[in-house]
Amino acid sequence: MSSPLDQEWPAEDLERVDACPYCGSHERTLAYGDVQDWSFRCAPGKWNYWDCVNCQSLYLDPRPTQMTIGAAYAKYYTHGSAEPVSSLHMMKERLRKECLSQKLNANIEPRLHLSKLLNGVVALIGKRVSVPFGWTSLAGRPKGRFLDVGCGAGLTVALARHLGWDAMGLEIDPAAVREARRSGLNILEGTYAQLTQFEGQFDCIMCSHVLEHVHLPRDLLAKLKVAIKPGGVLLLTLPNALSSMRRHFGANWRGLEAPRHISNPSELRLSQLLSEAGFSIKSITGTGFETAAESYRIQRRGMVLSRHDFTKARQLDMRSLSATAGNDFIKFVCEAEVVAPTGLEVNFALDSGLSVAGLNLGRAKHGFAPTQRGGTRSLLET
Repeated sequence: MSSPLDQEWPAEDLERVDACPYCGSHERTLAYGDVQDWSFRCAPGKWNYWDCVNCQSLYLDPRPTQMTIGAAYAKYYTHGSAEPVSSLHMMKERLRKECLSQKLNANIEPRLHLSKLLNGVVALIGKRVSVPFGWTSLAGRPKGRFLDVGCGAGLTVALARHLGWDAMGLEIDPAAVREARRSGLNILEGTYAQLTQFEGQFDCIMCSHVLEHVHLPRDLLAKLKVAIKPGGVLLLTLPNALSSMRRHFGANWRGLEAPRHISNPSELRLSQLLSEAGFSIKSITGTGFETAAESYRIQRRGMVLSRHDFTKARQLDMRSLSATAGNDFIKFVCEAEVVAPTGLEVNFALDSGLSVAGLNLGRAKHGFAPTQRGGTRSLLET
């Protein structure tokens, strides 16, 4: 039986990309040719990735069209699984959540609820348990409305609900939506276009490993800005085009994942776009350990991670790699600034003798520019 990797993606289901999705520049150089789906081995085709000379983002050309990209997700991990898990697996997961509960000073269920006399033991075990991106913010921030865009089977939505958030998810994959709803979670099925119906409604939005999958990443950023409340927080993570792991592993870097990862921005370019849109940004540094292990698996064309992959990842001098290149994953905690006054408040400002030009400059600072019709447009949309 032939592998999907031996097949070609239908030519009529491809589209050309003549400009960088993140800055619009036409200047580029070939980064990698003939990359295949070595991550999941379910998508046909050989793919070319290009480096943008202007902003150093990385993008696919040609790429599957929006109508046909779904064929690349046949065995994707968002589907979830109805298969029973072993008692040992359930015990390990409860121990993991016990460690996370202690680290975050929160009640993350289901856990073991061990005696406080064992806190020292839990803390020792917890040194090997990493806190997923965004969970610290969810545990520590005042609770309100939370949305996970691209929520998969709803793990983070469930966590947020446990922590006291009014939590919901948005997911395009019907199988993942069914899995999440079986757990009683509030999940909306659809694309990120649905965000426009929630203008200014969310105190916190998670967008974890979604931006690299969409054809119009700046459009998604603009819609996220619309849905978040002034003063709210956007938790955003995805691969960094200037990753130290990419420099080390090249075409075997886990962050490529052709053809599902349509584009990866450079950390600097994404930071610029978000700052122009009115966010203040905190960048969180990670170790890159998990990416390294996955990249070693890809390098040997394996289907499953092996103990040897983890051993090699632990032996990799990640501190030295990071000193000569960027973070492996972009991990941004983005605070939405309060927008400048509009409407009646503008009239009040005029009556008070304040400068109209000053108000316009304030709006531009927060990600909006005046139009000739007197309205505004997002700088993300330019």
